[in-house]
Amino acid sequence: MNRTPQGTVAILVAESAGPLPFAEAAFCRRLCRIGERQGLTVYVFCLGWIASGNAAGIPGYTYEHETWVRKWFPRPDIIYDRALTHDRKQQLRKHRLLARLTAEHPFVYLARGLAGKWAVYQALLQCPEAAAHLPETALYQGQAQLDEWLQAHDGEAFLKPRNGTHGKRTLHVKWDPPRGEVKIMGRSGRNTIFRRRFPTKQAGLEWVDRFTGRRPFLIQPYLQLNNSDGEPFDVRVLMQKNAKGEWSLTGMAVRVGRKDSLTSNLHGGGTAHPARPFLIRALGELGGKAAEAAIRKLSLLIPAYLETRFGRLAELGLDFGVDRQGSVWVLEVNSKPGRSSFLRIGDPETARRSLENPIGYARYLLLSKP
Repeated sequence: MNRTPQGTVAILVAESAGPLPFAEAAFCRRLCRIGERQGLTVYVFCLGWIASGNAAGIPGYTYEHETWVRKWFPRPDIIYDRALTHDRKQQLRKHRLLARLTAEHPFVYLARGLAGKWAVYQALLQCPEAAAHLPETALYQGQAQLDEWLQAHDGEAFLKPRNGTHGKRTLHVKWDPPRGEVKIMGRSGRNTIFRRRFPTKQAGLEWVDRFTGRRPFLIQPYLQLNNSDGEPFDVRVLMQKNAKGEWSLTGMAVRVGRKDSLTSNLHGGGTAHPARPFLIRALGELGGKAAEAAIRKLSLLIPAYLETRFGRLAELGLDFGVDRQGSVWVLEVNSKPGRSSFLRIGDPETARRSLENPIGYARYLLLSKP
C-alpha cells in the first residue's frame, strides 16, 4: 500500500451513555483499522469535545493494539460526519462548533448532508427520469387536507415525519366509507407497532392531528409494497464514491418487515435478504429482473444528479419500493446510510467494500488537494 498521503480523518458521531462515550463503536473500529492500513490517522470525536480542545488539538479516540485509546489528536484534514441532528437548535450548535474548528484548521467534509426529505423530493421532481418513480407527496397541513386526500386516494393515506428515521412515527390511515370508520396502523416514537380504530372519520382525523403535533409530516398515497405473504419490503442500495472518486454501486439488499408491520426497517424488527432472488420470488423471473434493472439504473443516476443540487456527496442509501405490479418507487434518500443489511445477508465482500470506500475516498480527496 502506497502510504504517501499522511492525513487525518475524524469521524464525527453522536455521544453515547454506553461503555464508550460515543455511538457506532463497531463501525468506527473498522474504519480506524482500514485507515491505518492506508497510511491515515483515523479517530472518533463528538461535537461537545471540540469545546475542550486547545493548542495541542482536540480529544478523541482511536483503535490501536486491539483496544480503544483516548488521546489528543491534531485537528482533522477531513471530517466524516455520521452525527444526525434532528432539530434546528442542534443544527445551529453543530454549525457553530464546526465553524470554530475550521477557523483553527480548515478541513474538508467527506460529504455534505442532504437538506431533508421534502427538499430531496422537490429536487428529484426536476429530474425527469427519477420524477416518474416518485410517489405523489405533499406537506401535511391538517385535518381538511387529510380528508380531501382520503377521498381522492381510495380512502387511504401514508404519513411520515419530514425528518424521521427508522420508520418511527409512520402512519397508515384507512377510511371505510360504508361503515364511516377509520383504522390507523403505525409506529410510535419508540418504533413499536400500534393499531387504532375510530367510529367516525372526524374522530380519526382529529387523532392524526394530535399525533403529528407541531412536527412537520409528509403525506403520500398508501402503496402496496408487500409480497404475496403480506410482508412489507423495500430494497436498500448503497451508493458510494470509491478510491478513484467515482460513484459505484456497493451493494443491494431487500429488507422485509413482519406481516403485521407498516415498514420494513431493520430497526423495527425486519430481516435482510439478497435482492435478486427475493425479487424473482416476489415478481417472477422477468418481473424480478426488470425491477432490479430499474433500481440499478435509478441508483446510478440519482447521486450525481443530487450533487448538482446539494454539493459534493460521498455516499447515499437509496430505498426503493416495488409494488405488486412491479412498478419501482423511490422512497427515501439517506446521506448517512447504515450498512447492517449487508452484514445480515452474509455478503462479507459488500460489507468490506462499504467500510473501505469512505476511507479510500478520503485518501483520494487528500491526494487531490492543491
